[in-house]
Amino acid sequence: MNKYFTRENYGFLLGFIGVVIFSLTLPITRHLTQVDFTSLEIGFGRGFLAGIASVLILLFKGQFKTENLPSKTDLRKLIIVAIGVVFAFPIFTAIAMQTIPAGNGGIVLAAVPLSTAIFAGLLSEENPTTKFWGIAVIGFITVIVFRLLTNDLGITNIGFGDFALLVCVVIGGMGYAQGGILGKAMSGWKVICWALVISLPLVIPLTILNFDVTHLIQVANDSFVSILLFAFLCLFNNLIGFFFFYEGLGIGGVARVSQVDLFRPFFTFFFSVVFLGETMTFLAIFFLFLIIGIVYLSKKS
Repeated sequence: MNKYFTRENYGFLLGFIGVVIFSLTLPITRHLTQVDFTSLEIGFGRGFLAGIASVLILLFKGQFKTENLPSKTDLRKLIIVAIGVVFAFPIFTAIAMQTIPAGNGGIVLAAVPLSTAIFAGLLSEENPTTKFWGIAVIGFITVIVFRLLTNDLGITNIGFGDFALLVCVVIGGMGYAQGGILGKAMSGWKVICWALVISLPLVIPLTILNFDVTHLIQVANDSFVSILLFAFLCLFNNLIGFFFFYEGLGIGGVARVSQVDLFRPFFTFFFSVVFLGETMTFLAIFFLFLIIGIVYLSKKS
């Protein structure tokens, strides 16, 4: 039992739980855009509700005492986390989901593990092996090939939604990596809570300016399920999921554990089939097992 339940494997398990939660992001966001939530309402609303919850959590844990406040060095790193996961990722995924299917978006976001590994090398002292980089690149190419094969897309068909997701890949990877690095020094829940709290001075006024309360009431009257999904998106995908993911990155290593995120497009595709009625093919199942093998090899490297 102890042979398999190592500290590194525990990190992978926590990261995997986080990825399952994150895989619901695009299907839920896609649904919300279909009931006329704007991308800015979703993006800033996520940061607002998750930020308020983070304030309560930090208060309950006594983290606002002087000795528990982040240092100036940590504060600078938390700003990088906030840029990636509080602002860029929620806003640009919402923009993308207005124009492209959730399953397609999940495939694009499969490049996030490679982006995270690259930023892990740039922002920390992690130095993955050449073999690791090779496997990571293969993983990236594999999911891109999958996307092209299943959606009959060519370079000329790439639209604004794809570019929005590309921003998520780059800036989101930066936020994931920096959060994972901080996760080595402080608990994962502290990383995301503080990132959300320091964002509130900007998030609150932007939410007030962009959120239509009358529209929110109308959506609640028409479909209370949409309100519950929005709350889930805010509290789980913007907060609780990071408790697991950042803790896993900090325990098992940012570059290695981040490769578990390669599972995300397939979970996203699965949830898109179940909740949105999108189609999953045998080819997708084949690539699922292929990606599992790549993740395993990256772990070994």
